[in-house]
This record gives sequence, structure tokens and C-alpha cells, in this order.
Amino acid sequence: MAGSTFAVNAFAAPGDQPNAAMMQRLQERQAVMLDAHLAAMKAGLKLTDEQAKNWPAFESAIRDAEKTRADRWRQAQDRMSQGERPSPIERMTMMSEHLQKMGEQLKLVADAAKPLYDGLTDAQKSDFGPLMREFKLRGRH
Repeated sequence: MAGSTFAVNAFAAPGDQPNAAMMQRLQERQAVMLDAHLAAMKAGLKLTDEQAKNWPAFESAIRDAEKTRADRWRQAQDRMSQGERPSPIERMTMMSEHLQKMGEQLKLVADAAKPLYDGLTDAQKSDFGPLMREFKLRGRH
């Protein structure tokens, strides 16, 4: 996903802020990309019916983590659009909170992925890592 609060602003003229329609299109595109990647990952793993029983919990954890990330991103955009500029101390505090929440979300994803991963064949396990890395590289952390 576009990921960073700064990505949209990097191309804007000084003083311009992304408008609501632009933000809505970006969020819709991110949702489409999430759906596509999850479907591709599931298809790429070629899950058996028995293995597929563990997929919903994994997918739900990924979607919850993405929703949490999107909410944080939207809050940062709102602060920026209101002209709020945090102090260096506030930035450190925000970064600390962000890292803590990311860690919590990662733990939830890992916990949900464990039963799925444990049930995979060795060949599927060798595909799981690259599929997750690709997921991360597309901005879904």
C-alpha cells in the first residue's frame, strides 16, 4: 500500500493537502490490493480442504492489522491537514506508540498464522515465507 503519510504529500505542492476524494480513492485502491494479495497468497499455497480451515483466522488477523494501520494513517493525515506539527518529544512518543501497536498486531498475525503454517507441507512452507515477504514489500506491514 502507499503506506506512508508522506507518500501522498511528497507530490503535492507546498501547502496542498490531499482532498477527501483523493484519500477515499487511495483507501479503496488499498482495499482492492489487500483482497488481491490475500487471494493470490491463498491460491499460491494451494491449500487442501483441511489446511483451508486455518485460513480464515489468518486472513482476519491480516485484515485487522491493515485496518489498524489504515486508522493510524488516517489519524496522522487528519493531524497534518489541521496544521498540527508535533514537537520532537511528541514525535518520539508517537513513534513509540506506533511501534508498540505494530508489535501487538504482528504478534496477533503470527499467532493466527501458526496453525496454518504448522499444517502446511514442506513445499508449502517454503512458499509461505516469500509470499509473506512479498506482502510486506507491498507496504502491508
